[in-house]
Amino acid sequence: MFDTSTLAWAGALLLLLGELWALRNVQHLKKVLLFSTIAELGYALLGFGLANEAAEAGAILHLCFQMVMRLLVFISAWYLIRSRGSDSLQQLAGSGKRQPLLATLFGFGLFSVMGLSPFKGAYSKFLILYAAVEQGQWTLALIGTFASIIAAVYYLIIIQRVCLEQPNAEDNVTLVTPPKAAMVRGVIYALTAMTIFMSLDPEPFLHFALSLVTASTEVQVPQFDSPWHWLVLVPYIGGFILYGVGYFSARWRDALALVIAGVTLVMAATVSGLDGISYLFGLVFALIALVVVIYSRAYIKHDPHANRYYFFLFLMTGSLLGVASAADFGNFYLFWELMTWTSYFLVIHEQTPAALKAGKKYFLMCASGAYIMHFGILVLHAQLGSFEMSVIAASIQQLSPAIAWTVLISFIIGLGVKTGLVPMHSWLPDAHPVAPSSISAPMSSILTKAGVYGLAKVMFVIFGAGSLANMTSAVGGYSASFIVSLLGVITLLYGEIKALNETNLKRMLAYSTLAQVGEIAAVLGVGTYLATMGSMMHVMNHAIFKSLLFLAAGAIIYRGKSKTLSDLKGIGRKMPVTFTCFAIGLLSIMGLPPFSGFFSKFMMVYAVVQAGQLPLAIAILLGSVIGAVYYVRILRVVFFERYTGPEIAEAPTPMLLALVLLAGLVVLGGVFPQLSLHLAQPVAELFASRGGITPIAIPQIVMEWSPASLLAGIGAVLVYFIGKANSRRAGITAVMVMALALAAVLFDAGRYNLLSFWFALLIAAVGVLNLMYSIGYMQHGHAQNRFFFFFVLMIGGLLGVTASHNLFNFFAFWEIMSSWTLYFVIIHEETEDSLNEGFKYFMFNFVGASCLFLGVVVLSVAAGSFDFAQIQQAALSMPLPTLAAGLGLALLGLLMKAAQLPFKIDFQMHPPTAPTPVSGYISAVLLKSGPWGVLKLFTVLGGMAVFGRLDSSAGMSTLLYVSAISAAITLLYAGAMALIQTGIKRLLIYSTVSQLAYVLLGISLSSSLGIAGGLMHFVNHMMLKNILFLAAGCILAQLHVESLDKLGGLGRKMPYTFGLFLFAGLSLSGIPPLNGFASKWLIYQAAFQSGHYLLGMSALISSLFTLAAVLKFAHVAFMGQPTAATEHVKEAPLSMLLPMFVLAFASVLVGIFPGLLLVPIANIIAVSGLGSIDVSWLGGLPSSGGWHPLTLTLMLSLLSLCGWWFYRLSNPKQVDIHVHSCGVTDLSSDERHVKASGLYEAPEKLIRTVLFQKKPA
Repeated sequence: MFDTSTLAWAGALLLLLGELWALRNVQHLKKVLLFSTIAELGYALLGFGLANEAAEAGAILHLCFQMVMRLLVFISAWYLIRSRGSDSLQQLAGSGKRQPLLATLFGFGLFSVMGLSPFKGAYSKFLILYAAVEQGQWTLALIGTFASIIAAVYYLIIIQRVCLEQPNAEDNVTLVTPPKAAMVRGVIYALTAMTIFMSLDPEPFLHFALSLVTASTEVQVPQFDSPWHWLVLVPYIGGFILYGVGYFSARWRDALALVIAGVTLVMAATVSGLDGISYLFGLVFALIALVVVIYSRAYIKHDPHANRYYFFLFLMTGSLLGVASAADFGNFYLFWELMTWTSYFLVIHEQTPAALKAGKKYFLMCASGAYIMHFGILVLHAQLGSFEMSVIAASIQQLSPAIAWTVLISFIIGLGVKTGLVPMHSWLPDAHPVAPSSISAPMSSILTKAGVYGLAKVMFVIFGAGSLANMTSAVGGYSASFIVSLLGVITLLYGEIKALNETNLKRMLAYSTLAQVGEIAAVLGVGTYLATMGSMMHVMNHAIFKSLLFLAAGAIIYRGKSKTLSDLKGIGRKMPVTFTCFAIGLLSIMGLPPFSGFFSKFMMVYAVVQAGQLPLAIAILLGSVIGAVYYVRILRVVFFERYTGPEIAEAPTPMLLALVLLAGLVVLGGVFPQLSLHLAQPVAELFASRGGITPIAIPQIVMEWSPASLLAGIGAVLVYFIGKANSRRAGITAVMVMALALAAVLFDAGRYNLLSFWFALLIAAVGVLNLMYSIGYMQHGHAQNRFFFFFVLMIGGLLGVTASHNLFNFFAFWEIMSSWTLYFVIIHEETEDSLNEGFKYFMFNFVGASCLFLGVVVLSVAAGSFDFAQIQQAALSMPLPTLAAGLGLALLGLLMKAAQLPFKIDFQMHPPTAPTPVSGYISAVLLKSGPWGVLKLFTVLGGMAVFGRLDSSAGMSTLLYVSAISAAITLLYAGAMALIQTGIKRLLIYSTVSQLAYVLLGISLSSSLGIAGGLMHFVNHMMLKNILFLAAGCILAQLHVESLDKLGGLGRKMPYTFGLFLFAGLSLSGIPPLNGFASKWLIYQAAFQSGHYLLGMSALISSLFTLAAVLKFAHVAFMGQPTAATEHVKEAPLSMLLPMFVLAFASVLVGIFPGLLLVPIANIIAVSGLGSIDVSWLGGLPSSGGWHPLTLTLMLSLLSLCGWWFYRLSNPKQVDIHVHSCGVTDLSSDERHVKASGLYEAPEKLIRTVLFQKKPA
């Protein structure tokens, strides 16, 4: 009556309409079961209509399976309905609590009917769909797939409402016992046993169905199952054992869980026979599972459903290992569905309405994606005749482009949902906040990585990069790997932006996970050898530090009883170990050294630049900048905000053990990045073996610690722990550590070139002085061990920069020096202002470092090496656009460090809220890394031979000419801004920016005289500005004021401090014969002699601004009568005065004999190939207008001696007189004192008008 095609289409239509009607009537259990049964009859008709032995056998098998499984569902549903007296889901909600066993069996039956693995109700559907695909009836197969998705929706709604929802507390239900209840329950148990039996071994039933269809024994039915890898058996069997043991002893269950997880990890680490990617992911899955089990011992200790928790946790672990170890797509799909099913029950573990809602979305999205992927698997088998991955990979070229694209798209969708790629991501930010924190960690770190594993395996092992490249013409030149990269970039930026506005800590970290997996997918899609290395390294590192973040967040939430970030203010103070581990995770995810995240992120950026994907590199760095905003916000709120809650304890010991283990792995991965490189390389080799990827040399991204930097790093740790017992010893130990680092520089001088050696010497020497000063300054300060720890570590990073022989090492230590160590020491006071200013400065430095990062990578990739000498050689023939981009970005990053961009200087300069010895060191030393870096880059890259390739302007390299103009503008702008300041440290900081511009100007002139002047001012400013800051610190340590207006008469109270300040200020202003004048004189001469008159005039005018600012400070703060606020001030202690006297003595010596500085500088210039200057140790200043400061020094000394002698001969009697006040008698001494804000009213008004600066209220 009907031909086979008509019957198949009729079945498909019945199937689709039945499922839709069942969904529409989902609130009435009887109706939904009736319509779903009709729909399953449609499946049988579809099978019979295909007229294929396998399809007909599948139809018969489907009827048999559905008969048993639906009987189980119908009878258990009848029992529940009769007990409750209604088939309404609203009335049946909560049955799982009222009748747990019956509801569980009902849910089991529904999952079996649905056909979700491991329930083999899907086996018959698989045969029918396979037959449709094999016959080319793809539309019928797609209808069947779509119908399965619809069915999953209403089945899960029913399961959640009936089996998992909590009953309404106000609903007093009286259950009615159905007639012959015992017999009915017996039937239900029997049907359950039959369902389990049919699921465990469907082969006999398949053979029975085939015997009814045909007498032939030659019918080939695809074998969807194959033997499992033994790796999955331990966690699977262990899950069942734990569930049973837990009924007798929770203690034994927890101990046994650790043993099973440990054995699983050992097995994963020692397994053989797996390819590189399977081994790597299996190891990561097992490692994170062990850590989660350790953590769960405390986290889930008091949970009444701990047995269920451990059961599904180990089943999920086994499923993940099954996915990784599967050698065929049959097992891959089986374990994939098992992974979704088991993880679903972990997501909804708390069974709150929010958890059930999020769990439903998670399950339905992942199951729907799996159904779509299943279609692609069937297409592969129909075309190539096998589920074996190796067979498919060997035959993949036989697929037409259209078929290949169909398969790839189905995999990208199915795997992309689990990965969380936008727009298939929405389950992820919803599921994380509601899942137990111990489950959020593996969800983020390994469940999403299962998707990455699948994408990588399918694209680059099954298809191969060569095949993917050959398919691009089918869709307008775009490859599947490009699509994955594009989705990755979108996901990266979407995740980072969404996290910015989040207030829920776990949801914020969930969006962060989106961004990180997007980053991995984007780089993986590049499809090169190094891109594979980078993405696989980040898979490992992200799994560890994201687990650390979620577990640490879980511990904080566990104690804080809230997930809202604002409710967790300052809680880290009460949980120091937890917070320390949390902070390590945050620093690693930001990509900061020496933590593991830095190395994988560097490798990824390097790889995409090497592949010519510069926009992708920019997107990755942009995402990092956005991410840093909310990561620092978490740091600030959780630790540095004030805690106002009740007293709480540190996290329980098992939680801490898990956190410390993960934090240790993060640090270990940074100290020894070779470990992750070693695991990632076999994956890259595997991908390359499939063709289309060429193996190339792996860049050596290992940090080389010089003895000085290593001493500082280890010493900083000692300082911290010694300081915990005795705060004063922290400072003394810090001074000793830095003295040892100074000695290490001297004894290891051969490691450095001359430019780096002298800078390293100054870094350590000034470090000793400022740390010594800090002992007195921090005498009454809090957390001194933390302060000295970060201070020493910051200096260690700077020492590492100077000892670097390649660009990678240079940048890695640059990041240590300029990012997190600097941030933590700057915000040490923990006031609102210091936190705000510290955040602003950190972000500016982060952006600058990102520019330097990209510049370093562009130059290194173009040269094929990080080595300075090889880059110099390559730069001589490097394409000009590449050279310009690399040098321009690197110089931009260096200029930003020195705050030398001539706009918004207040965003660039370090905050005045930092502790004063730190401010002094930053101004005197750390910021010098900017101009020093410019000169270092100029010299190691070949000087004008390379820079001159980019054209020249006014006799200079274009880049250096731009740098010189920027310096000239900055020194005028910052000098004028210093003049109008009334803040004690803000005035000095603006002055610092102005003086750094002198250094940069001299270096940028690129003449031997200009470089000599720049380097001499480099050292002079280091000494003089440090004195100024330390003198200001002597005041601030006693008065705690910010404005100069509140000071006065301090010269009488602090004569030594006053004298030192005035000396340093006048010298810095360029008053002869002091040392500051000598260096400025050389810069003036260099500018005028090279014809850059405007640059020279700018430098001269800025010196007037400096002089006016210094005199303003000296007059207001030190002169006149003491104010009420300064009445009880005393001279600073010796520990604070001594470093200033040492610096002043050195400055006087250099002022008299400039050759003491200029001879080493001349050697640096000569060795660097930058020309020569004629100087001697005791000689005067070079150049045609040179002169010897000793002459003027002697004359002024004689004049001073005469003045002193005349003063002594005069009348020594002191005469008190009254200040003439024009008849006004009611002014106090404070009111008669001229304040800083009123000293230069007319010039200040002009400056504010020109610079568009409003006068503060």
